[in-house]
Amino acid sequence: MNFSGTSKKIAANTIYQLIGKIVSLGITVLATVIITRTYGREIYGQFSLMQAWPALFFVIVDFGINAIATREISKDWSKAGKYFGNILLIRIIFSIILMLVLFVASRFFPYSQVLKTGITLSLLLILTQALFTSTNIIFQARLRYDLSTIGYLIGYAFILVIIFFLSRAKVDVMWISFSYVIGGFITFFVNYYFVRSLGVKPEFVLDKQLWGYLLSSSLPLGLMFVFSQINFKADALLLSVLPVPAFLNVSNNEAVGLYALPYKIFEVALVMPTFFMNSLYPVMVLRMTEGKEKLKETLKQSLKFLIVAALVFSAVGYVFSPLAINVLGGVEFEASILVLRILLSGLVLYSVTQPLAWVIVTMGYQKYLPGIYLASGVFNLVMNFIFIPVYSFYMSAVITHFSELLILILLIVTVRKIWRKTYAA
Repeated sequence: MNFSGTSKKIAANTIYQLIGKIVSLGITVLATVIITRTYGREIYGQFSLMQAWPALFFVIVDFGINAIATREISKDWSKAGKYFGNILLIRIIFSIILMLVLFVASRFFPYSQVLKTGITLSLLLILTQALFTSTNIIFQARLRYDLSTIGYLIGYAFILVIIFFLSRAKVDVMWISFSYVIGGFITFFVNYYFVRSLGVKPEFVLDKQLWGYLLSSSLPLGLMFVFSQINFKADALLLSVLPVPAFLNVSNNEAVGLYALPYKIFEVALVMPTFFMNSLYPVMVLRMTEGKEKLKETLKQSLKFLIVAALVFSAVGYVFSPLAINVLGGVEFEASILVLRILLSGLVLYSVTQPLAWVIVTMGYQKYLPGIYLASGVFNLVMNFIFIPVYSFYMSAVITHFSELLILILLIVTVRKIWRKTYAA
């Protein structure tokens, strides 16, 4: 991209998010080292499950509303207060309902009582994530991710301090997991202050018409996010209940821990395309109004940048995988090295699917996305059910990439179709 004013804003906001993620990654690394070295891989597996349950359902309370709201607020800033207030109400209500449903569902899993209690406490992360995500609507529309990053880092700093002292006291790991809830609320309060500083006064007046519009408009995106999340998170839950192959000689909790550690690194690697698209999406909306060539050029340049970045990161990550696992987990996690290398080898797939999915949203054809991600989600679940009892987490890592490859193929077909349809004239 040439460095016009808009391009500079995209680059700056991507960098802000990356800085936040790099620093939070450093904090996460320290927290992971503390937990793995203090409690071992069995208890780390329990901790990972406590985190995985709410993480699997973060996107349900998001449900694609951010994309719709950002699009509308970017066009008309005067709507910011009404949208922000109503979205907070929607997400608080949805979060409470979802937490109650998951509390009941967790009772039916063959977990220990301590693990079930830890999962219950950690379900509050659904609420904190929903609140944090809601403030990002304002920051995204105004391209002020620097403010979001500050709040995010303050919350993570508190998490690290709490984990440090709780680990020294050797408290139950459920309270280690709960520290993320405390940090999440701190992040929201800081971000809420910044939202107000941007002149946005949330209007906490229920607007039935707006609720109907947001929920109906975001339904395709929401379903897409739900099915996409199945690809990324369901394997951890399946590893916790399906038989573990004898050659690994580990328990279910240990299998979860051995998979969760490299997957945490993999998720960090995925932030580049995610943050880049967060910054680019409002610009794509504007480019769409300027004509086909503008949107096409933006998409092409974005893909070039993301593909090169993914290939470089994959190569570097492959070389340093043993070091990363050794630093984070120690010798107990040696089996995680191959898992990490498998996961990092497919980064380029995710760097292509994100821009293609968002160009579909930009062009107003998000109705096609749920079907694409449902097909991939079903494929992912079926394959994991078949292969986890045979190859465990090694095959789960491979299946994750095959699922994303299926998404890529279907997205390419869909983009070609809607592009011809939109610009037929």
